[in-house]
Amino acid sequence: MIPTIKLTTQKIKIFDQLRNTDNHPTAEQVYNAVRRDLPTISLATVYRNLNALAEDGDVLRLEVNKEFRFDADISPHQHGICKSCGDIFGVFHRHITEHAMENMKSEDFEPHSVRIIFHGVCRGCKGKKENPSAD
Repeated sequence: MIPTIKLTTQKIKIFDQLRNTDNHPTAEQVYNAVRRDLPTISLATVYRNLNALAEDGDVLRLEVNKEFRFDADISPHQHGICKSCGDIFGVFHRHITEHAMENMKSEDFEPHSVRIIFHGVCRGCKGKKENPSAD
C-alpha cells in the first residue's frame, strides 16, 4: 500500500525500508538503514515521518517495553513478543481478529479495530533454555 500522506524522497525511503523488513524495527533501526542511501537524513526526520505514517494509518506503531516499534503490514494480524529476547513476530490468524471484533458487543462503544499482542517465549529462546549447553 502506498502511504496517503504527502510523499517526499525521505518518506518513500523510510516507508520502503519498513516495508522490506519483518522485524518491527525501532526508529533508530530505520534511521541506521535509511541513512545508507540518504546520509544527510536526521533521526528527528525519521521519527517525524514514522509518526506521520502511523497517524495516517499507513503503518502500525507498537509500544513494546516503553519503546515504539513499527510495522508496515497494516492487515489484520496479531503480534507475539518474546519475553526473553524482545523479538516481535507477526502472527497471521485472521480468525482471531475477526472473533475479537465480532464478540466486542457494547451499547456504549463501537470498535473499529483491535490489536492483540501475545507474550511468551520464541522458538530460539525456548531452545536455548531447554538445551543450555548448545552455545
